Amino acid sequence: MFIRLDGAYDDLQKIRDTPIASSGRTLKLGDIAEIKRGYEDPPAFLIHHGGEPSLVLGIVMQDGWNGLDLGRALDAEETQIARELPAGVQFTKVVDQAVNIREAVDEFMLKFFVALAVIMIVSLISLGWRVGIVVAAAVPLTLAAVFVIMLITGRVFDRITLGALVIALGLLVDDAIIAIEMMVVKLEEGFDQVTAAGYAWSHTAAPMLAGTVVTIIGFTPVGFARSTAGEYAGNIFWIVGYALIVSWLWQ
Repeated sequence: MFIRLDGAYDDLQKIRDTPIASSGRTLKLGDIAEIKRGYEDPPAFLIHHGGEPSLVLGIVMQDGWNGLDLGRALDAEETQIARELPAGVQFTKVVDQAVNIREAVDEFMLKFFVALAVIMIVSLISLGWRVGIVVAAAVPLTLAAVFVIMLITGRVFDRITLGALVIALGLLVDDAIIAIEMMVVKLEEGFDQVTAAGYAWSHTAAPMLAGTVVTIIGFTPVGFARSTAGEYAGNIFWIVGYALIVSWLWQ
């Protein structure tokens, strides 16, 4: 029989003193049962690692903590535990989430710099150096604003949010390119700078907003799904939405 209680036990005596009501009498659990620490017998399942019987210790990070800092702390603790183990017992790390977090961050940084370099090169070649710099500046400025919004809304960096930022990287420059190219065309037609900028805004803002909204709507099922998948991947909707709205406002 499995018994689950809301209270937290910190020693065996408290378990022994748990009251049991039966046939109008109140007994202690220790009066009718032997209370001791041990392995489940018979075991519900067995764990093997490398072909050897094993025990698994799982550590879950608290919300809002840094996974990389936790990984470094666990590495130091692992070394300390390994020194104190008896002969014949090994302490082996099976899964290290900090490694996955580090790979995700490195992947995002690589894609960020590659995307920025490609945008700058293409923009400089096709639109000129002044226009190219304006287009390239849209990416870091938009991401900076998104980071501030994430901080305000309590959304932390994890593999899902980093993946959403990677998705958004390919969409951030669209608004900038459209607006700048429209301004360049009107300047070549003889418009002054203010008039060209006003024309670009009045004729492209609404279509760009419509495209932005349609793209965000495509991620709506993920953001509002009442399921495990929605809870895990829901930030894709919010981060991509933040990035695209900020990109549109920036232009």
